[in-house]
Amino acid sequence: MLAAALAGALIYPLLAHSAPVVRKPAPDFVLKDTTGHNLRLSEYRGDTVVLSFWASWCGPCRETMAQLSELAAAPAVEAPVVLGVILDSDAGLAASVAASLSLKFPTLIDAKQSVGRLYDVEQLPLTVLIDRDGVVRGVWVGESAPLPDLARRIKELQSQ
Repeated sequence: MLAAALAGALIYPLLAHSAPVVRKPAPDFVLKDTTGHNLRLSEYRGDTVVLSFWASWCGPCRETMAQLSELAAAPAVEAPVVLGVILDSDAGLAASVAASLSLKFPTLIDAKQSVGRLYDVEQLPLTVLIDRDGVVRGVWVGESAPLPDLARRIKELQSQ
């Protein structure tokens, strides 16, 4: 419990900005997933992407991850690419927590919070909806994106 509180205290000073701007290009990045493979956001151009920043010690984040796991498990025609970015500084702990949640999408480890800073993460969870052209189309900060609203917006983007 103390370790989780300290982790939060160490991360939050690094995250003192504002969220990504809607209708602006999503910043590209490369991070390793929990299996050690590099993933680059721009590799998903042409797909609708849901990018969600979270941490193991964040209760609302776990709820968001469960909801996004449901979304990722939707039929392939309807499902967006879902990527979780965990901001824990301990990569081993991050991988362990992600595995314990049985997530149905890749979890990328941002132990140095460099991508968190790139996206101006201020509050967790932070979920970003990115269209097929790599443009930010929606941002939810500090709470889970309501699944019906998120699904509706994804469907709208996919029909364009």
